[in-house]
Amino acid sequence: LLNFFEVIKFSVINILHNKTRSFLTMLGIIIGVSSFIMIMALGTGSTNKIANQLYKMGENSLDISTNLDKARKSDLLTINDVKSIQDSDNNIISVSPQDEMSGSIELNDKSESCYITFVNENYIDTGGINIIYGKFFYKNDYEDKKQYIVLDSLSCKKLFKTSDAIGKSVKVNIGGISRKLIICGVFDIESYFSGIGSMAESVSIPGFALVPFSIKQDFGIYDNYSAKISAILSDMSLDKQVADNITKVLSIKHNNMGKNMYIIERTNKQYSSLRSILNTVTLLVASVAFISLIVGGIGIMNIMLVSVAERTKEIGLRKSLGATDYDIMKQFLVESLIMCFFGGIIGVAFGIIVSTLISNLTVLESSPNILSIIISLVFSSLVGVFFGLYPAKKASSLNPIDSLRL
Repeated sequence: LLNFFEVIKFSVINILHNKTRSFLTMLGIIIGVSSFIMIMALGTGSTNKIANQLYKMGENSLDISTNLDKARKSDLLTINDVKSIQDSDNNIISVSPQDEMSGSIELNDKSESCYITFVNENYIDTGGINIIYGKFFYKNDYEDKKQYIVLDSLSCKKLFKTSDAIGKSVKVNIGGISRKLIICGVFDIESYFSGIGSMAESVSIPGFALVPFSIKQDFGIYDNYSAKISAILSDMSLDKQVADNITKVLSIKHNNMGKNMYIIERTNKQYSSLRSILNTVTLLVASVAFISLIVGGIGIMNIMLVSVAERTKEIGLRKSLGATDYDIMKQFLVESLIMCFFGGIIGVAFGIIVSTLISNLTVLESSPNILSIIISLVFSSLVGVFFGLYPAKKASSLNPIDSLRL
């Protein structure tokens, strides 16, 4: 045991004897580990933020839609199906129709393309809308066919130079028919757009607006069809039972029993798939960072070979005094391992600091985890052993007489 500590002691002395060269040797490992930690921290944090936001948007709701591949006109969902769905199961808290159309929002000479979704007052229950100014329209507003619109914060900022545009009017144009609507509420585009919204100012994206379904006909749309209807449940564990009841009620009402005409699925059904894709992308990018570790390992092998050449006489002297091939090999191997391990520690610290700074300055989230830290330290140590093995073997195989002669 004492011999092992002596080996470590001499290894540290040799490393410190050439501080600059040792640091430059460790730099490849530091860069590789810090890149890996930074990518994993930002990737994991941002993945969690986006996925959790999507999960919250549909954690207790079902989406009902018509199978358009085989549906007749009489099979399509309408606003009249909202009450039927509401009454189909006691577990359903509220129901909201959704019919989205492309249009534009106009103010004087300004015009912004926009996705306009016709909904009722229950749409707020889906959890995807965070009202930051004003209110969402109430039931009496909906029934009284108030000319209201709930607009996203970015569109408000583009049109009015401020997100707080409550009480102001805009023209909503759908298919060439315009109506002047009053902004009753403004919702946060960032939370609605799953964490990407705050980056939207640098790219061109359409706006998002919510309008009462009850004024749909004011735009010359004289049908009551709803592309999708969302049902909010009190107990999501009973979703299959609720789905069966909804299917039965709709099939009887539309006279298509047994034809599997309606698709009912969790709003967040893509949650697991999306999370898996984001994790795969993060790991793919992180694997690129490991290339830096390999490059750093090659650098360490190169320096250790130079060190063997420089310390040939020392090796010959130690062997003549009784040091075995194993002792010499162990000495060089431990030096390589120490450089890689401490390079890994520095890399971990640097990666955490940089990822935290990036998180504070951007919309990305940083979430360093113990597993990635352990993996990076273990891998950097293995790099030290692997790339230090050849120089150590070469040093141990030197002939002591030839070494002392040089």
